[in-house]
Amino acid sequence: MAKRKTPEVATTAWSYTVDEGEVGANLLRQKIAANEAECKAVAKLLNIPAIHSLSAEMTLTRAPGNKAVVHVEGTLKAGVTQSCIVTGAPVKSHLEEDFEAWYADPASFTSLAKVRREKGAKGSDAEVPVMEEREDPEPIVNGKIDLGDLVTQYLSLSLDPYPRVPGAVFAEGGGAQEAEEPSALRKNPFDVLKDWK
Repeated sequence: MAKRKTPEVATTAWSYTVDEGEVGANLLRQKIAANEAECKAVAKLLNIPAIHSLSAEMTLTRAPGNKAVVHVEGTLKAGVTQSCIVTGAPVKSHLEEDFEAWYADPASFTSLAKVRREKGAKGSDAEVPVMEEREDPEPIVNGKIDLGDLVTQYLSLSLDPYPRVPGAVFAEGGGAQEAEEPSALRKNPFDVLKDWK
Protein backbone atom coordinates (compact mmCIF):
# COMPACT_ATOMS: atom_id res chain seq x y z
CA MET A 1 0.00 0.00 0.00
CA ALA A 2 1.33 3.45 -0.87
CA LYS A 3 2.52 5.51 2.04
CA ARG A 4 0.49 8.52 3.02
CA LYS A 5 2.37 11.80 2.64
CA THR A 6 1.16 13.76 5.63
CA PRO A 7 1.81 17.47 6.13
CA GLU A 8 3.53 18.03 9.46
CA VAL A 9 2.80 21.73 9.95
CA ALA A 10 -0.20 22.71 12.05
CA THR A 11 -1.04 26.38 11.91
CA THR A 12 -3.50 29.17 12.43
CA ALA A 13 -1.32 31.60 10.46
CA TRP A 14 -3.90 31.62 7.68
CA SER A 15 -7.43 30.48 8.45
CA TYR A 16 -10.20 30.31 5.86
CA THR A 17 -13.06 28.03 6.87
CA VAL A 18 -16.08 26.61 5.09
CA ASP A 19 -19.10 25.08 6.77
CA GLU A 20 -19.40 21.34 6.26
CA GLY A 21 -23.10 21.86 5.59
CA GLU A 22 -22.28 23.85 2.42
CA VAL A 23 -20.85 20.71 0.83
CA GLY A 24 -23.66 18.80 -0.84
CA ALA A 25 -24.08 16.47 -3.79
CA ASN A 26 -22.79 19.10 -6.22
CA LEU A 27 -19.28 20.51 -6.40
CA LEU A 28 -18.55 23.42 -4.08
CA ARG A 29 -15.87 25.60 -5.69
CA GLN A 30 -13.62 27.82 -3.58
CA LYS A 31 -10.96 30.34 -4.61
CA ILE A 32 -8.92 31.77 -1.78
CA ALA A 33 -5.92 34.11 -1.56
CA ALA A 34 -3.85 35.17 1.42
CA ASN A 35 -3.50 38.90 2.06
CA GLU A 36 -0.18 40.59 2.82
CA ALA A 37 -0.42 40.07 6.59
CA GLU A 38 -1.37 36.41 6.15
CA CYS A 39 1.53 35.86 3.74
CA LYS A 40 3.90 37.31 6.33
CA ALA A 41 2.45 35.09 9.06
CA VAL A 42 2.75 31.95 6.91
CA ALA A 43 6.34 32.85 5.92
CA LYS A 44 7.22 33.26 9.59
CA LEU A 45 5.63 29.91 10.43
CA LEU A 46 7.52 28.14 7.63
CA ASN A 47 10.75 29.95 8.54
CA ILE A 48 11.38 31.44 5.10
CA PRO A 49 12.16 35.09 4.27
CA ALA A 50 9.01 35.92 2.32
CA ILE A 51 5.85 34.76 0.61
CA HIS A 52 4.87 37.22 -2.11
CA SER A 53 1.63 35.51 -3.12
CA LEU A 54 -0.36 32.51 -1.98
CA SER A 55 -3.64 31.31 -3.45
CA ALA A 56 -5.58 28.15 -4.23
CA GLU A 57 -8.53 26.93 -6.23
CA MET A 58 -10.39 23.97 -4.76
CA THR A 59 -13.45 21.80 -5.20
CA LEU A 60 -15.20 20.10 -2.29
CA THR A 61 -17.51 17.11 -2.78
CA ARG A 62 -19.03 14.31 -0.77
CA ALA A 63 -17.02 11.13 -1.24
CA PRO A 64 -18.75 8.50 -3.40
CA GLY A 65 -20.15 5.70 -1.25
CA ASN A 66 -19.70 7.62 2.03
CA LYS A 67 -21.51 10.93 2.35
CA ALA A 68 -19.97 11.53 5.78
CA VAL A 69 -16.61 12.19 4.09
CA VAL A 70 -15.70 15.43 2.31
CA HIS A 71 -13.11 15.19 -0.46
CA VAL A 72 -11.07 18.32 -1.24
CA GLU A 73 -9.06 18.64 -4.46
CA GLY A 74 -7.13 21.73 -5.43
CA THR A 75 -4.14 23.52 -6.85
CA LEU A 76 -2.05 25.97 -4.87
CA LYS A 77 0.07 28.73 -6.37
CA ALA A 78 2.70 30.64 -4.47
CA GLY A 79 5.58 33.04 -5.03
CA VAL A 80 8.20 32.54 -2.33
CA THR A 81 11.70 33.58 -1.34
CA GLN A 82 13.91 31.09 0.44
CA SER A 83 17.52 31.37 1.59
CA CYS A 84 20.30 29.61 -0.34
CA ILE A 85 21.70 26.79 1.80
CA VAL A 86 25.24 27.65 0.62
CA THR A 87 25.44 31.44 0.55
CA GLY A 88 22.31 32.58 2.37
CA ALA A 89 21.38 34.67 -0.68
CA PRO A 90 17.67 34.97 -1.55
CA VAL A 91 16.26 32.33 -3.90
CA LYS A 92 12.94 33.25 -5.48
CA SER A 93 10.63 30.63 -6.96
CA HIS A 94 7.08 30.12 -8.17
CA LEU A 95 5.30 27.01 -6.93
CA GLU A 96 2.25 25.32 -8.40
CA GLU A 97 1.14 22.06 -6.80
CA ASP A 98 -1.94 19.85 -6.90
CA PHE A 99 -3.19 18.40 -3.63
CA GLU A 100 -6.11 16.54 -2.13
CA ALA A 101 -7.44 15.77 1.34
CA TRP A 102 -10.33 14.02 3.06
CA TYR A 103 -12.30 15.22 6.07
CA ALA A 104 -15.03 13.70 8.24
CA ASP A 105 -16.87 14.48 11.45
CA PRO A 106 -15.40 12.05 14.02
CA ALA A 107 -18.84 11.68 15.63
CA SER A 108 -20.41 10.38 12.42
CA PHE A 109 -17.58 8.47 10.79
CA THR A 110 -15.43 5.58 11.93
CA SER A 111 -13.04 4.21 9.37
CA LEU A 112 -13.50 0.47 8.89
CA ALA A 113 -9.85 0.20 7.90
CA LYS A 114 -8.88 2.07 11.06
CA VAL A 115 -10.92 -0.31 13.23
CA ARG A 116 -9.30 -3.32 11.54
CA ARG A 117 -5.85 -1.81 12.02
CA GLU A 118 -6.44 -1.16 15.73
CA LYS A 119 -7.87 -4.66 16.30
CA GLY A 120 -4.98 -6.25 14.46
CA ALA A 121 -2.41 -4.29 16.47
CA LYS A 122 -3.81 -5.24 19.90
CA GLY A 123 -1.70 -7.86 21.63
CA SER A 124 0.60 -8.02 18.65
CA ASP A 125 4.05 -6.72 17.80
CA ALA A 126 3.06 -6.52 14.13
CA GLU A 127 3.89 -3.30 12.38
CA VAL A 128 0.88 -1.02 11.92
CA PRO A 129 0.42 -0.34 8.20
CA VAL A 130 0.43 3.23 6.93
CA MET A 131 -3.04 4.05 5.67
CA GLU A 132 -4.25 6.07 2.73
CA GLU A 133 -5.72 9.37 3.86
CA ARG A 134 -9.09 8.56 2.28
CA GLU A 135 -9.36 5.62 4.71
CA ASP A 136 -8.48 7.77 7.71
CA PRO A 137 -9.78 11.30 7.07
CA GLU A 138 -8.85 14.40 9.02
CA PRO A 139 -11.43 15.48 11.61
CA ILE A 140 -13.92 18.24 10.87
CA VAL A 141 -13.73 20.59 13.86
CA ASN A 142 -16.93 22.29 15.02
CA GLY A 143 -18.52 21.69 11.62
CA LYS A 144 -15.78 23.64 9.82
CA ILE A 145 -13.05 22.72 7.33
CA ASP A 146 -10.09 25.11 7.41
CA LEU A 147 -8.94 25.49 3.80
CA GLY A 148 -6.34 28.15 4.65
CA ASP A 149 -4.67 25.77 7.06
CA LEU A 150 -4.83 22.95 4.48
CA VAL A 151 -3.14 25.07 1.80
CA THR A 152 -0.48 26.19 4.27
CA GLN A 153 0.34 22.59 5.12
CA TYR A 154 0.71 21.57 1.49
CA LEU A 155 2.79 24.67 0.77
CA SER A 156 5.19 23.43 3.46
CA LEU A 157 5.56 20.17 1.51
CA SER A 158 6.12 22.01 -1.77
CA LEU A 159 9.06 24.14 -0.65
CA ASP A 160 12.51 23.22 -1.97
CA PRO A 161 14.30 21.60 0.99
CA TYR A 162 17.70 22.64 -0.44
CA PRO A 163 17.31 26.01 -2.17
CA ARG A 164 20.48 27.12 -3.91
CA VAL A 165 21.47 30.03 -6.13
CA PRO A 166 22.84 28.93 -9.54
CA GLY A 167 26.51 27.96 -9.35
CA ALA A 168 26.79 27.99 -5.55
CA VAL A 169 28.80 25.05 -4.17
CA PHE A 170 30.37 24.19 -0.84
CA ALA A 171 34.13 24.83 -0.71
CA GLU A 172 36.46 22.24 0.83
CA GLY A 173 36.98 24.37 3.94
CA GLY A 174 33.26 24.51 4.60
CA GLY A 175 32.72 27.92 3.04
CA ALA A 176 30.93 28.82 -0.17
CA GLN A 177 32.28 29.42 -3.64
CA GLU A 178 30.96 29.93 -7.15
CA ALA A 179 31.53 27.06 -9.55
CA GLU A 180 33.20 28.23 -12.76
CA GLU A 181 32.87 25.03 -14.76
CA PRO A 182 30.86 21.87 -14.14
CA SER A 183 34.13 19.91 -14.29
CA ALA A 184 35.45 21.94 -11.37
CA LEU A 185 32.81 20.46 -9.07
CA ARG A 186 34.58 17.10 -8.78
CA LYS A 187 37.30 14.98 -10.31
CA ASN A 188 36.56 12.13 -12.64
CA PRO A 189 36.99 9.00 -10.47
CA PHE A 190 38.40 7.12 -13.47
CA ASP A 191 41.30 9.58 -14.02
CA VAL A 192 43.48 7.49 -11.72
CA LEU A 193 43.01 4.47 -14.04
CA LYS A 194 44.01 6.13 -17.31
CA ASP A 195 47.70 5.14 -16.99
CA TRP A 196 47.08 1.81 -15.31
CA LYS A 197 48.21 -1.31 -17.18
